[in-house]
Amino acid sequence: MHAAWVTNRKSWRPWCNSITMMWLPSQKHGGMTHSWSTALDGYKLFRRDRKGRRGGGVALYIKKNFDALGIEINADGVECLWVRIKGRANKADILLGVCYHPPKQEEEVDNLFYKQLENISGSSALVLVGDFNLPDIHWELNTAEKRQSRKFLECMDDNFLSQLFSLGRQLAYRTTVLLGLLMVTRNRMVPPIIQEEAVREQLRCLDTHKSMGPDGIHPKVMRELADELAKPLSIIYNQSWLTGEVPEDWKLANVTPIHKKGGKEDPSNYRQVSLTSVPGKIMEQFILSVIMQHLQDGQGPGSQESQHGFRRGRSCLTNLISFYDQVTCLVDAGRAVDIVYLDFSKAFDTVSHSTLLEKLAAWGLDRSTLCWVRNWLDGRAQRLMVNGAVSSWGQSPVVSLRDLCWGQLCSIFSLMTWMRVLTLSLVNL
Repeated sequence: MHAAWVTNRKSWRPWCNSITMMWLPSQKHGGMTHSWSTALDGYKLFRRDRKGRRGGGVALYIKKNFDALGIEINADGVECLWVRIKGRANKADILLGVCYHPPKQEEEVDNLFYKQLENISGSSALVLVGDFNLPDIHWELNTAEKRQSRKFLECMDDNFLSQLFSLGRQLAYRTTVLLGLLMVTRNRMVPPIIQEEAVREQLRCLDTHKSMGPDGIHPKVMRELADELAKPLSIIYNQSWLTGEVPEDWKLANVTPIHKKGGKEDPSNYRQVSLTSVPGKIMEQFILSVIMQHLQDGQGPGSQESQHGFRRGRSCLTNLISFYDQVTCLVDAGRAVDIVYLDFSKAFDTVSHSTLLEKLAAWGLDRSTLCWVRNWLDGRAQRLMVNGAVSSWGQSPVVSLRDLCWGQLCSIFSLMTWMRVLTLSLVNL
């Protein structure tokens, strides 16, 4: 039997006790078949017995002064129990779960647990505790040797869960490993208020040599009128962000072909450059900077140690040094090293918008920001402009992110997604 306690700062008496492998006597018709009681004074018992065989099971003891309600979830084979604790004084509810993962649990049961977690992880405050028996996970690096453990890590990331601490256990012929885990939801991003001074600073930094968008507002004019435009634009930006609505003018683009190489008579030798609204670009920069800061503060893929691109203080040099260090360590240990190089063709032209939105949601973006990004990607229109002549407006069948502010964000998510799919980790080669 393994137990964990959760206390508050004012008292050492726990408000919650969780038990795995409880081996409590079975229940029969709502009563106990044993002579002794499982009740604890001042606590309410929630339990889920192991079905089909004796022993095992999980249980939660919650203090009676909490308004707690058990959640019925049909998932045979999954030893997991969920209880919802109602929040006090307008606070959010807490979803508390306890789980036991046997050492050799089948993949089919794992998938049932992942599906169960996905269905209930919408709670703003989720706590998951239990004995997961995944000793090969390296929590400091967030890596694992076995496929089952890597899938567990991926599920925890997708459901925005972070490990707070682990209970070490000594295994035969091995050092202490971490099997018992306490995981909680990480803080989600909250849309900040765009200050008037921040807008003024962006306007003063505009490049006057850049071209204007379809709205006909030249960057030079906006830079000259920075003091006058800062306040009204800050109001528009804040309202747009909070409501998730994007002005239609910000979705329009003049597409100008720029010759890259080869014969000028071949259309494939030109690169399309999208010229969009300057006020819209400033709004994009505000949202992008907040998202990137959120990711790099340890809340997303930008916090991964293996990510060197588009991160402050990281570069090709730091990537090469890290790579060289790992390779030399493996060679010194007498292990073989396989290296795979990938280059994505037209990566920004083929980014899946639905996948991008799913990743942003999984990494904790708030509802307003997700709605804004979704509306920003939807319903865009463009027209071709060559030597002053323009075509008629048409809906853009594919929205390329190449010339927009989201290139670095897409790069981080694309790289981390492909690294997961292909398991490109030198540790596992």
